[in-house]
Amino acid sequence: MTLSIVTPVYNVAPYLPATIESILNQTFKDFELILIDDGSTDGSDKICLHYANLDNRVRVIRQTNQGVSAARNRGIEASAGEFVGFVDSDDLICKDMYTRMIHIIRHSNADIVQCNHDRADVSNVHHSNRKESSYICISGPEFISRLFAMRGSEYTNQVSLCTKIFKKTILEKIRFPEGQTYEDEHETYKACYFAQKIAITDDIFYHYIKRENSIITGIAPRKMRDKQMALYDRSQWLPAHMPELTQKAFLSFISYSKHILCELWKNDNLMDFNCALQLMLKAVKNNKAYLNAYDRFYIRLLKHDFCKTWIMKNDFSPVQNLISKLK
Repeated sequence: MTLSIVTPVYNVAPYLPATIESILNQTFKDFELILIDDGSTDGSDKICLHYANLDNRVRVIRQTNQGVSAARNRGIEASAGEFVGFVDSDDLICKDMYTRMIHIIRHSNADIVQCNHDRADVSNVHHSNRKESSYICISGPEFISRLFAMRGSEYTNQVSLCTKIFKKTILEKIRFPEGQTYEDEHETYKACYFAQKIAITDDIFYHYIKRENSIITGIAPRKMRDKQMALYDRSQWLPAHMPELTQKAFLSFISYSKHILCELWKNDNLMDFNCALQLMLKAVKNNKAYLNAYDRFYIRLLKHDFCKTWIMKNDFSPVQNLISKLK
């Protein structure tokens, strides 16, 4: 079998049929769809079984609720394809997504191929009409290096699992952290590190559908901390594998930590605030040399309880300007 498509499913009954049909209607036919029902209670499990009865390419695996990372791990373990792709259970894909991506990965002899994505309302999805896709090839380490120059949707695309297909042998080298969200941030860059060649096309084949309750649309405190932990783990992993990126990985972690500290404080979530702060201080302990004068002073103040309220509720830019003049 050429391709295994893994879709974790948990309480998405209103959206699931459209997602499954967008997969089953692919022009590429040599695939299996593995639906991992993660303990759904809204009838999603019955929808999965319905499609398994209609199409023998559909396999359903049921488990108690363990989270999306555990579901992805289970899907990879169960997959029979030479290549593995992922589709979230409330998104849509172009009908020729896998025809085009399998063509690219075969002709480029790449280990991973990546397409582009957009964010769309379910009633306003546009599919590509191009007959062929142009692409470039880069190494895994170069792919990771590019992460730190990217922002917004470009960065999202780079770390996303769903915009890629992988040789299964690459995915067998990683494991998603169970019990945490932002599994893309945790592991995608590691998979890319092990790839000798990655093919990239700018064609949009994957559609993230805007939902009010999606992980990306609304970021709860726990999810903020999951992302912070993912960036912390990256700042610890890269020095051993790509030491030239040590400083960039550390400063990326610090930048996001400062952002969520402000958000958590504004929402009076002191427990998560203190946990996020302790993780930031842990990272700073061995990397002080990479901090500028402003960040060093900022972090020193955060260690003192009487300073936290002043820092979080006041404009700190005058202090930053003063420090810049004293350099």
